Amino acid sequence: MNSTSSPPGLLWKWYEEALRVIFKAYFRGVHRIRIEGMERVPKGADKLIVIANHASYLDGLIIWTYLRLPFRIVVDRTVASRMWLRPFLKNRYVVPLNFMSPYALKDVVHMVDEGLPLLVFPEGRRTSTGHLMKIYDGTGFVAFRTGAHILPVYLSNTYNTLFARKHKARRVFAPLAMTVGELQPPFSFESLPSGKRRTAAARRIYAMLSDLYLETHNKPSTLGREFFRICKENSSRIAFDDSTGHRVSYRGALLGALVLGRYLSGLGKNIAIMLPNLTVTAIIFMGMQMYRKTPIFLNYSSGAASLDLAMGRADVDVVVTSRQLLQRMRLAETVLGPRKRIFLEDLHDEIGLGDKVRAFFRAFFPGALNKIRPSEEKETAAILFTSGSEAAPKGVCLSHENIITNVYQGLSRVDVTPDDRFLNVLPLFHSFGLTVGTIIPLFANARTFFHSSPLHYKIVPELAYDRECTILLATNTFLNGYGRRANPYDFHTMRYIFCGGEPLTEAVFGCFARTFGVRVMSGYGTTECAPMVSIGNALLFEYGTAGALLPGIEYRIAAVEGIDDKKGAAGRLFVRGKNVMKGYLKDEAANHRYLVEDEGWYDTGDLVEMTEEGSLKIIGRLKRFAKVSGEMISLAAVEDALAELAGPRDLAVAAVSDEKRGESLVVVTNDAQIDQRRIRDTLKGRGFSDLAVPRKILYVKDIPKLGTGKIDYVRLKRMTGLS
Repeated sequence: MNSTSSPPGLLWKWYEEALRVIFKAYFRGVHRIRIEGMERVPKGADKLIVIANHASYLDGLIIWTYLRLPFRIVVDRTVASRMWLRPFLKNRYVVPLNFMSPYALKDVVHMVDEGLPLLVFPEGRRTSTGHLMKIYDGTGFVAFRTGAHILPVYLSNTYNTLFARKHKARRVFAPLAMTVGELQPPFSFESLPSGKRRTAAARRIYAMLSDLYLETHNKPSTLGREFFRICKENSSRIAFDDSTGHRVSYRGALLGALVLGRYLSGLGKNIAIMLPNLTVTAIIFMGMQMYRKTPIFLNYSSGAASLDLAMGRADVDVVVTSRQLLQRMRLAETVLGPRKRIFLEDLHDEIGLGDKVRAFFRAFFPGALNKIRPSEEKETAAILFTSGSEAAPKGVCLSHENIITNVYQGLSRVDVTPDDRFLNVLPLFHSFGLTVGTIIPLFANARTFFHSSPLHYKIVPELAYDRECTILLATNTFLNGYGRRANPYDFHTMRYIFCGGEPLTEAVFGCFARTFGVRVMSGYGTTECAPMVSIGNALLFEYGTAGALLPGIEYRIAAVEGIDDKKGAAGRLFVRGKNVMKGYLKDEAANHRYLVEDEGWYDTGDLVEMTEEGSLKIIGRLKRFAKVSGEMISLAAVEDALAELAGPRDLAVAAVSDEKRGESLVVVTNDAQIDQRRIRDTLKGRGFSDLAVPRKILYVKDIPKLGTGKIDYVRLKRMTGLS
C-alpha cells in the first residue's frame, strides 16, 4: 500500500509506531531504561489523567513511548514558547497551558470530559533539585472537576541526563527507570468547602507521587550491599568528615570499611560499638554491615547500670570503644566487665599492610559481600536501645528493610542533594543520628560532618559556619543552646534544620526564624520506627505540627479515656509499615503483644491529633499525663509553658500521688528564682486551669539529662524521691 492510497489515520499510526521504535532503541541502548508496572496501565478509561514528576525534557517522550495512550501532554505555555523548543512542542500531542489562568484550566477540563486522556506534570516545570517541587492547585482542580481516574507515573534519574537543568551529575549514559503506579479512583471531596478542594486535591497528588517514589526506590537489599554500590558510584567525593580532621572520600570509606569490617568480624559473635560521632564510627558500622555482623550500639551517656543491662541482654562479646571516651565520660574500664575491648587508639597497630591489600582487592572483586541472600533484607541490621527516659531501656532490633525503607520514606519528602552537607551532632546510638544523620546522606550521595558532642553550644554553630553546612539535626534542647550562643551569621548556609526527639517549642522556633532566618522543621518518630514516622517539609508545612505521615505508613488512632477524641482525630497513635521494627530483644511478652495481639500495629504510647490538613500534632506521651481531679493534664505542656521561666537553666514537671485529687503536679528546677507566684501567673496567662498549676517546687543542683538532651525522668524521680 503506498502513501497516496493510505488513509491519513493509518499513516499517522505507522508514523507513531516508527517513532516509538526509534525512541525505545535510544532509551534501551543509551540509558538502559527499566520499566515496571506496565500491567497497571488501563486498557480503557472514560476519563484519565496521567501525572508524573518532571525532571527533564525527556519525561513526556518516555511516557508517550511506553504507555501507548492517545493522550495530550500539557506543557507550560512559557516553556512551549521558547524558540529552540517550538519545533518539538508545536504538534498534535502538546497542549500549551497557562497554569495560573482559570480560563485555560476550563479548556483542559473540557478535553478530559470529552474523553481525551491527559499527561500532566503537576509541578509545572522541571525540578531544580531532582526531587518533587510545588504541586500546582490547577492540576488538582482539573482532577476533581472532571472526576477522572488518576494514573501516577514516577521517572527515576532523568534529572541526571543532559536534558535536565544543568548540574554536576549530568551525563550522557545516565540509567533511567519508569514505574507505573496503581490506577487511582476519582477524587471525592464532598465534605470539604469548595475553597479547599483544589488544595486537598493537590496534596493528594503529591502523596501519590511520594508513594510511588518509595515503591520505585525501595527494593530488597542490605545496608552493606547498598554501601558498596554508593561508594563505587561516588568514588572521589567526600563522604565523611569530623572535628578531629579525619576526612575520607567514598572510595576511602569503602576501603576502610572492608579493612575494619573483616578485622572485627573475626573477633566475636556479638560486637558492640561504644564510640562518639566520628568518621571511623560510621566506617566501622558500615564495615560490620558488609561482613554481615550486627552492630549493637551502646549509650555511653546512660550510666554504668544501663550499660551493664544492655550488654547483658545483647550477650555482647566484644566492645569497640575509645580510652579517650571512657575518660571523658568518667567510666572505668571495669564497666565493660570481662568482655574483650578493642580501643580505637590501638587499631592502627593491629592492622597491617596485608589487611589493606586484601581490602583493595575486595573493592574490585567483592564476591559474596556485594550479594544478597534470599530474605536477607529481613535480618537484623542493628540493635539500638531506647532512651530509657521513663523506664528501663529496651533493645530494638531493626532489620535492613526497616532502615532502608525509612531512608527512602524520608527522601521522598525532603530534597537532599549531593551538594548538601549534613552537620550531625546526635550520637549514632540514637536512631535519629544513625538513620537520618548518617545513612540518609550516604543514600543521597551527600556529605556528613560529625561532631562528638551536641552539648558544645558555642562550637556547633561555629562548625556550621566554618564548614558551610546546609542541614542540621538536633533536639529542641540543643537548638535552644545553639540559639543562645550563635552569631546571627553562623547558620546563613542552612537550608534545613530538623528538630526531633522532643517537641519543638515556640521559643526555639521563633528564635531561629527571627535571629537566623531559618525555619526549623519538626518531625516525629521512635526508635522502634527506625525512627521517622512524620516530618515537616517546605511543601507540607503546618506550624505547630510534626508534619505529615511518611508514605508507606498506616496509622490508626484509638480513643483514650479523659481525652477529647475530636471526632476520632485525637487519641493514642498506632502505626504499621515496613519501617517498624522486627521486635524487642529478648522480650517475648512485648513481642507477642506487638506481633500477635496487635497484628503488627506498633503502639507508640503517644497522644496525637490529626489535623484537617493531614499533619500530625503531638499532644504528649500517655505516660506523661496526670489525672488531677478527673482531668487529664499533660506534664509536657506544662513544662513547655514554664520553660520561659527557667531561662538558661532547667525545669521539669512530675506527678505525685495525692489523696484528695488522685495526682498533683510538682516542679523540679535548679533555678532558685522560680517561685509559686511566677508559676501560677505564667500558667494562667497561657490559659491553663487551676488543676494544672503545680502545688510544690523542689530545688536541685542539676536536672539529670540523657545523651540526647532529654530529661532523664527515671533518675530525676530516684534522686528526688518522687513516685
